[in-house]
Amino acid sequence: MKQSTFWSDASRCGAVIGLVNIALSALSMLMPKLSFILGLANMVITIYLLFYYSRRRAQLFSQEGFSYGQALGFMLATGIFTGILVGAYQIVAVNWLFTEQFEATYDQLLATMSQMGTSGADMDSIMEMYHAMLFSPMPVLLTQIFGSVLGHGFYGLFIAIGVKREPDLFDAEEDDEE
Repeated sequence: MKQSTFWSDASRCGAVIGLVNIALSALSMLMPKLSFILGLANMVITIYLLFYYSRRRAQLFSQEGFSYGQALGFMLATGIFTGILVGAYQIVAVNWLFTEQFEATYDQLLATMSQMGTSGADMDSIMEMYHAMLFSPMPVLLTQIFGSVLGHGFYGLFIAIGVKREPDLFDAEEDDEE
């Protein structure tokens, strides 16, 4: 039987979800008119994959049981790995693949801020900070990791209810009799 640990399962699940998120995000950038549908598909697929991998993980613990907290912890750990992959993609997308689209978004934000009456030194400092956050690797990576952990944690609040398993009482009694 293949050896399975918490972190190897979490990394495998996080990698699969991260690759799906990357693929759908790239498609969304290439086909902006379908971005809402692709974003919705991304959310549904992420929820399904979290449920699928968490349920598989819970099946390994039939005798001991798999608590709500263990299921939620597993989904939070997958969020770390998903965030790392999606953050790496985001860094590449912002700085090399889709630079023009991100610059257009940045310029649109600048125009909106100007229309709201923000000007002068405040405007310059806000836009400098936003530009650094959008195009610098470390803030992008940390933001993606934090966002993925929060997202997986939110989905996990509900998924863990369906995934948790109570300990199998009959197997424990048979082991005690022998």
